[in-house]
Amino acid sequence: MNKSIRAYLGALLGFLLLDAVWLGLIAKDSYIEAMEGLMRTDVRIWPWIVFYGLYCMAIVYLVIRPNYQAAQGKNVLLGGAVLGAAAYGAYNMTNYALLAGWPLGISLQDWAWGTVVTSLSSYCGWRLVRTAL
Repeated sequence: MNKSIRAYLGALLGFLLLDAVWLGLIAKDSYIEAMEGLMRTDVRIWPWIVFYGLYCMAIVYLVIRPNYQAAQGKNVLLGGAVLGAAAYGAYNMTNYALLAGWPLGISLQDWAWGTVVTSLSSYCGWRLVRTAL
């Protein structure tokens, strides 16, 4: 199987599993409490599909591919953390700056989570590629 496809599937699977645990179990109540009144009653799934699909492509292109041959995953973890901090920081700080009622606490929590989940998902994709070498 092509390295980029393996990397993508590893990153996507890692991201989906980690985010499901985070959003479904660990942080669910804090998000609901913090965003009460802002959340839809009819959740739209297609934006999530678009985000996960494109974001995992960015992880592969920007973080995993440059590190295909790396013997250790520390650069992948660091690169993923930088990408996650930039992407989730842009999202959360823009929302906090522009949207009335957008809570700072949830922005900081989500920003930290985005940094961690992107780092770990990058590692998952890289690891899947490395096991095939």
